[in-house]
Amino acid sequence: MNLNKQLFLFTFCSTISIGLYAQQRDTIARESMEMKQLEEVIVTGESKVMSLSKKLFAVGVVEQKDIAKVAGNNLADILNYNLNITITPDASTGRSTVNMFGLDGQYVKILLDGIPIASDNGVGNNIDITQINLEDVERIEIVEGSMGVLYGDNAVAGVINIVTKRGLEGDYAWQVQVSVQEETIGNEFSLFDEGRHIQNFKISNQVSDKLSYSLGASRNDYAGFYNGFLGKDYVNIEDNAVVNDGLRGTEWNPKEQLTFFGNINANIGKHNIFYKLQYFDEAVTVYDRNVTGRLDTSTGLVKPTALDEIFETDRWVNNLNVSGPLKGQTNYNLFFSFQDQKRYYQQYVYNILQQGIESFIADDLSQSSEIWYSKGFVSNIVPKSAFFNAQLGYEFTRQSGFDAIATGDYSNDVVENTLENYDFFGVFDLNVTDKLSFYPGARFTNNSQFGNQFIWSISSTYDFTETFKLKAVLGSAFRAPNFEELFFYFVDANHNVQGNPDLQPEDGISVFLNLENKYQIGESGIFKSAFKSYYFDIQDKIASVVTADENDRSLFTFANVDYSKILGFSWENSIKLDRWQLGLGATYMGEATAVNESADSNSDYLWSFNLQSNLGYSIPRLNTILSAQLKYTGRTQVLVPGANGPVVGQTNDFTWMDASIKTDITKDLGVTLGARNIFDIVTVNASDVPTGAHGSSTGSARLFGNGRSYFLKLSYNLNFN
Repeated sequence: MNLNKQLFLFTFCSTISIGLYAQQRDTIARESMEMKQLEEVIVTGESKVMSLSKKLFAVGVVEQKDIAKVAGNNLADILNYNLNITITPDASTGRSTVNMFGLDGQYVKILLDGIPIASDNGVGNNIDITQINLEDVERIEIVEGSMGVLYGDNAVAGVINIVTKRGLEGDYAWQVQVSVQEETIGNEFSLFDEGRHIQNFKISNQVSDKLSYSLGASRNDYAGFYNGFLGKDYVNIEDNAVVNDGLRGTEWNPKEQLTFFGNINANIGKHNIFYKLQYFDEAVTVYDRNVTGRLDTSTGLVKPTALDEIFETDRWVNNLNVSGPLKGQTNYNLFFSFQDQKRYYQQYVYNILQQGIESFIADDLSQSSEIWYSKGFVSNIVPKSAFFNAQLGYEFTRQSGFDAIATGDYSNDVVENTLENYDFFGVFDLNVTDKLSFYPGARFTNNSQFGNQFIWSISSTYDFTETFKLKAVLGSAFRAPNFEELFFYFVDANHNVQGNPDLQPEDGISVFLNLENKYQIGESGIFKSAFKSYYFDIQDKIASVVTADENDRSLFTFANVDYSKILGFSWENSIKLDRWQLGLGATYMGEATAVNESADSNSDYLWSFNLQSNLGYSIPRLNTILSAQLKYTGRTQVLVPGANGPVVGQTNDFTWMDASIKTDITKDLGVTLGARNIFDIVTVNASDVPTGAHGSSTGSARLFGNGRSYFLKLSYNLNFN
């Protein structure tokens, strides 16, 4: 560790120690009131008029102030602090996806203001959460339990909803927000070629109490993680010949993200209209580690070149929400969305000595989706009844496009496909007693590819006291095959990878229990404890398989061949007392899996243990908040295909810790500094990393982090009339 790092760590730790020692422990009743009020704001992204969901699900809320104190720029920066969520990064693609209650991103629905987000891999599921910018976000809602009736297929483990900020607080008409963030990637940093560089700008105008709008932009430049590799311009030449030592490029590929947005929020009488326009652009560069060294005929010197690649994603989002009273206390919500998602692929010859592109080998549109979406529902249909209430609605999705890498002689075989869903759903509120309620629900869905399906659920709540409550959710573990699994096409002289249009949905049972209690500590302190248990039994699970095509070549495709059972228990606790905030939770989860319906499949549960804790301390006199988060991810074991049948693979345990200081120097200028991945996690030993299709061998390690990193963020907020 060099001197600069030592000084940084010493200063950082000393500041925390001095701050904790110097401040007196006084009572902040206002903060406790804020927490109480926050726990009642359970709107699941569809507006506060959605009354039925308040009792249905366990909901966690991450506020903008929570995002700010850890300098979170995208969703991946934030979600890892949740006990039952694990972020799975992919160094080769730059993607990071969510794993919730042991289920991967295919089983978690991610919404933007209640509308599913389009991505490279589908609508709402398996989203690359590094692509979701948080600079325009008011809060993040994490809803746990099977929600297929309200949110359609694939909402098995839960829903994550990003809620856009609307309007300005206070009496100001204008607000200008500017921030700059510099971050090391491990020990790598320079102003342009290394590290992470983020700039944000947003301007908001409260025209009147009925009308507001905002415009903004964000840039996130991640220069990649070298980790011993030597970059794009490295080549080893000996005796006028290229020596391929495998050191060219980077461990994690560099990428640059640009986000532009505009929002309009208008109140017309009792009705609200909200429109969001967003454009997202991402470019991921992949450097070829193999260098070609042909001789230049004019000079006789070696001319080193490499075949590099760029994957570019462009996304346009147009979301419209209209809500208000339909009649009396009966409310309506309408959602309309058009999203256009495209992924481009370029392969080019890069001249290393001249540091420029010689020619393009491929320049193709490899994936395209146009998504039309609409949803509407009427809630609180029987407002005068103390026993019965109902919510009825519809949902429509139309996705057209293709998912392919259009290269080689088979490019013309790539055709556009269309996938449509027509859904109708209803949830009913049966208040048996003042303490006991049931909420049966059902959704009928018609899909253009696999016909009619039925999704059901029944939820129940029992209030032992005003603070001691039980929630239970039993429902379908319904997951529909996504666009890639149905229609992916990548066929040329060396590849034969195709989707399977005959896939059927997965189904099964999902059970979620949440028992929680709150305790008052003194005048302002609150202790909250929640015990959760969950069980998923998923049948006909979709997996990648190897079979033969009509020409007896190996065909890599998908089939309904696996099943999985997950059983878990978690205990979460939080204390807010005076200036202190403390959280501690643990989860114990087991999974039993069958691969390819093998007789040798493992019927026993493979268990893992995770631990999460966080600590916060506020210093009002200095306008400063100190925070730290620690997460222990225990050894995980899964059943994976092996050469002679299924085998147990595992990923070793590791511990992740972040810490930060956020302080307001003036009422307009704020500074946040801290460290991520303090224990310097990069690679974790693993024997469950697939290196090919279903039935192939596995790798020996997983890349989880970029090493210990430090960040500094300067924020300037100017409010005026």
